Amino acid sequence: MKFLFPLVVFSLLLLSVNIHAQTIVEDQGLKRFELSVEFGSGSALENNMFKTEIDKVQASPELLFNIAMHVIVDAHLSFGFILEGYSQTIRNISVTSPDGQMKNENFDFACNNVGFDGRWTFSKGIFEPYSFLCVNLVSGSLQNSDLGKLLVEGFSLGGGVGTKLNFSESWAVAIEAIGFLGTAKWQQKVFTNSTGTSFNPSSAGLTLGMVYRWGEI
Repeated sequence: MKFLFPLVVFSLLLLSVNIHAQTIVEDQGLKRFELSVEFGSGSALENNMFKTEIDKVQASPELLFNIAMHVIVDAHLSFGFILEGYSQTIRNISVTSPDGQMKNENFDFACNNVGFDGRWTFSKGIFEPYSFLCVNLVSGSLQNSDLGKLLVEGFSLGGGVGTKLNFSESWAVAIEAIGFLGTAKWQQKVFTNSTGTSFNPSSAGLTLGMVYRWGEI
């Protein structure tokens, strides 16, 4: 019995929060524009970035980001632009310097998907589950302060699912699972002992972030 009172209080508080949140959703109108900024972690499929026979380097995202701008058509359909990518520091790669000396260098790598996406929201409410598909250009770079920059380019198809938790008419929190399948190529062989220029930009991840909506429909 001693646990009954706290349980009743907790249940009443939960009911109060739910009623308040439901009132917010019922009162809110659709906004025209939506901006989301999310960060998270993920994994990539490329397991030999430089196409070398030894010392193979795995693409391993250290920071995943996802920025999207949408135009809301109605309660279900929206479309817009997406910028998703990841960054990685590749450490202690043995290279020959311009003066002919062997040395270990660190490289900064980034791989981005820039494209157009369409999203379908299944239901409106406190929680708004949705899915989306996107078509993208792949743009990436490998950079070292001494050796310069090398670009990688290609294309990808992506998609995912997510849900938003609405706090008000304008603000929400979103969690999203996203994945890309694609193909890309380096501008040239990364190193003299590289066997090719192909690069696999395919990746997947989970992000969490904020959503802001504005403008009446």
